[in-house]
Amino acid sequence: MKKKHLPLEKDVDIEFEYKIYMLLDYLKKYYKPLIAVGVIILATIIGYFYWEKKKEELYNQASAVIFDIGELFAQKKYEEAQKLINRFKERFADTPYVKLALAYEVLIKKENKESPDKIETTVKQLKNKLSTKHLKSASTEFEGYLSYVKSNYENTIKITDNIKKEHFNYISASLLKAFAYKKLGKEDKAKGIFEEISETSPYQYFKLVARENL
Repeated sequence: MKKKHLPLEKDVDIEFEYKIYMLLDYLKKYYKPLIAVGVIILATIIGYFYWEKKKEELYNQASAVIFDIGELFAQKKYEEAQKLINRFKERFADTPYVKLALAYEVLIKKENKESPDKIETTVKQLKNKLSTKHLKSASTEFEGYLSYVKSNYENTIKITDNIKKEHFNYISASLLKAFAYKKLGKEDKAKGIFEEISETSPYQYFKLVARENL
């Protein structure tokens, strides 16, 4: 059998030349599996960009529907807006825009003066979709408000306890808590909160409300 000879030239790096030769030999031996891997990688890249394009189209469609819901809400066509929200949740539930749809649903239920229990159910759905602590704290305060409307003042206090000073709505939530304490006849605790708001609130409105209740 004729022996293979490395394609070496004079004045070259023999080790490097040998590695090149071995690489070429390896590619010849395994070219089919390598081609298959290349095809898979290419298909994955194409699939990714296709998915991104489809997602963008879906988001654009969802955005357009949210705009229509907003228009109906502004025109006080609450029944039509709610029907559109129901269809939206069936088709676009996996998009970020579902948060806006749920927010509109809360507002519609509030305008229709639905029971606090029904409103609270939607608020909890919205809260579970929110990702930032500030947005969550806003929905938490609304839950506390719904408990207050239902005269469940102990629960209002328990809920608003979750809203801390670093949250943007700490003062308004504290005011709600103070009113709950007042309803329970715990005047000292209510007074302490009113005094804190009166002294520290940067908002004149909350200061005035707190001072009126001292």
